[in-house]
Amino acid sequence: MSQFAESSAVRERALIRNLLSHIRVALVLACLAQLLVAAATKAASADITREAGWLKMPIDGREFRLAVHVFRPPGAGPFPLVVINHGIPVSSSDARNQKLGFSAASLWFAGQGYVVVVALRPGFGESDGPYLEGSGPCSDRDYVHDGRKTAAIESAIVQTAAQLPNVDPKKIIVVGHSAGGFGAIALGDAPPAGVVGIISFAGGRGGDDHENICSGAERLAQAAGTFGKTNQVPQLWLYAANDHFFPPWVAQMMFEAYRVGSRPVVRFVGLPPFDGDGHRVLGYADPSVWANPVSTFLTEVIK
Repeated sequence: MSQFAESSAVRERALIRNLLSHIRVALVLACLAQLLVAAATKAASADITREAGWLKMPIDGREFRLAVHVFRPPGAGPFPLVVINHGIPVSSSDARNQKLGFSAASLWFAGQGYVVVVALRPGFGESDGPYLEGSGPCSDRDYVHDGRKTAAIESAIVQTAAQLPNVDPKKIIVVGHSAGGFGAIALGDAPPAGVVGIISFAGGRGGDDHENICSGAERLAQAAGTFGKTNQVPQLWLYAANDHFFPPWVAQMMFEAYRVGSRPVVRFVGLPPFDGDGHRVLGYADPSVWANPVSTFLTEVIK
């Protein structure tokens, strides 16, 4: 081997060793950053209290006792309020199997300084019955009626939750998933006092998890358009790319119909695919998937 070739080989080995050293340092720093974030999240979560209990409220002229989880940040408050509303199973006969969920999302909101209330609506899980959100046959759905029915129940929950200790009743965010999200956008027509923003995750009705919509997506979009014409609240809509209940083309159809008639700003955010079905993103994804747009929205509406 010539002296020049040998020198070049030495330089290459040195460059490789240097590169590997930088890669190792970068990996160590990345792991350290993840550990610090995890430690900070764990520390913040440790300061958050979670209470399981019941809220009593009047709905449809009778009193219901609803199962709830309440998450509270540390301190005396008063704190703004987030109310998270669940969806509806494809078969209403499964409503009694519903559990109180959204723990990771609730901890995230509480970590931002919100009291969070998650409630099971009448007929779901351990809450009083009967089930109040039934629809007509799949061939002839009245989505305006369905949305307003859920919205009326969500409004009752919001008004009751706003009376909890350490809650600021003038700063309320309504969050809904699936049918709960559809109810939330319908609630924008006549929001309870203090509601300043609505966040809908995968909102809609009539989906079957196979990208089919009862009575057609056009009817669902028409109902969204009806709600949008009288909306009074800024909103954020989020859908994952692989939502099999309300795929992107259905979500966009609903959004455009709603947005065109709404005076307050309504924003749409497409989220990346999640797991096998992005419809579950609020309940099962790490909040980092949606935290940035939600944080921006909260900053804009909570003043």
